[in-house]
Amino acid sequence: MSNAAKDVRSIALQMEKDGAKFYGDLANKTLHPIGKAMFRSFAEDEKQHIKRLQALLSADKSAPSGEKTVDTPKKRLITVFQSMGNELKKTVTMNTNDIDAVKLAIKLEEEGLKFYEKTAKESEDEKEKKSFRFLADEEKIHLNVLKNTLEYIEDKERWEAEKEGRIYDLWMDMINKKI
Repeated sequence: MSNAAKDVRSIALQMEKDGAKFYGDLANKTLHPIGKAMFRSFAEDEKQHIKRLQALLSADKSAPSGEKTVDTPKKRLITVFQSMGNELKKTVTMNTNDIDAVKLAIKLEEEGLKFYEKTAKESEDEKEKKSFRFLADEEKIHLNVLKNTLEYIEDKERWEAEKEGRIYDLWMDMINKKI
């Protein structure tokens, strides 16, 4: 493996480690139950990404090739949504810091998406291309969920009036692989 390829993999691995810590910290600090559950789910996703990248770095031929694990991000999100039931209906206001956290997470996911798309395009190894495309797709899912969540928490009444049930629909689309 070339030094450039190893450097890109190392950068990606560090991004995912930082992301896992970032989302874990946000989950602990966030007051809103939706935000807390979402950030916990994202932290778990980042841990799965770390495993994939570690396998690539070690040139392990058994590295995942794009398949989802049993406990997929989609499954975790819908399980969280369903398990919260009535708690979602409670009026819980979003702390300004929580909103800022979601906005920061959006920026980070946008940067991660750009990085993985660029890396996939530039990679000469098919296995790497597939792994980086997979990671880019995961970033897109996070980005869509975060943007939708931000719309919801910034103006819940408007969001409900215009797009009733959008988070649930988004999560259901994720489960049905429409995203």
